[in-house]
Amino acid sequence: MRPTPARLKLHPGPATAVGAAVDVLSMWIDVGHLRLGGGTALEARWHHRSSTDLGFFFSPGDAPSSVLFHKDFDDIRMDLHRLVRDGVISKDGVLLNGTDHIQFRIGGTPVSFVRTQSFHDDPCEEVEHVTGVILSGTRDILAKKMFNRLGINRLTTERDAYDFAVARTLAPDDLAYAWAIMSDDMKRGAIRAYRDLAQGGAGSDSPALTNPEQGHIAADLWHHVSKMLDSNLEYAPPLSEGLRGPPRASEGKGSPPERRA
Repeated sequence: MRPTPARLKLHPGPATAVGAAVDVLSMWIDVGHLRLGGGTALEARWHHRSSTDLGFFFSPGDAPSSVLFHKDFDDIRMDLHRLVRDGVISKDGVLLNGTDHIQFRIGGTPVSFVRTQSFHDDPCEEVEHVTGVILSGTRDILAKKMFNRLGINRLTTERDAYDFAVARTLAPDDLAYAWAIMSDDMKRGAIRAYRDLAQGGAGSDSPALTNPEQGHIAADLWHHVSKMLDSNLEYAPPLSEGLRGPPRASEGKGSPPERRA
């Protein structure tokens, strides 16, 4: 029997947005099939920054997506039109690609709902405090940020870089895994990109880092992350006592991730 999952709290703003997003998504899919990933899940664990967008996903495994959904695509599309009409979601930003990728905005918060494969077995050990939606594993999140976003798409965002810097102390095994699945060419490209940013270059166009708990790291972020990667993770950006704690347990071994553009 699985132990009762730990219920982790978000900052009030993201917590309200998660609740509203789950209310919408639960019209189409059982909450038990949803996973909340990205920086929002990391925020629930570490409270190191505020999340400004929400990434939900589902992984159907061997079953077709349609098995997991309460409604077919036409009904989901009609629901989205009704939600826009009723002012629940914003008209701007609605995107539909079957039931494999849906985007919308609740207030000013972008919400993404996408079908994707996890890197590892889902530990289901932690859930968001109010909704009970399962939080994606730290290793899975860091691997996707490192491999897909940085390695493949060459996105050097402040939020990802800050997450890497904090993970070096709070989740070192998971960060090491994410770095190890990068090809040598990806690693060299990442090091060059962060080195250029440390010397005054411009990062990828993305929402800015919000409310970083480790302000001294955020103030010289590119330098810290460049030094960390250039040292093959030997260098650890120094965290203040507020975020220090025992390293999180490794979440198990897994295969290299699916390559997604």
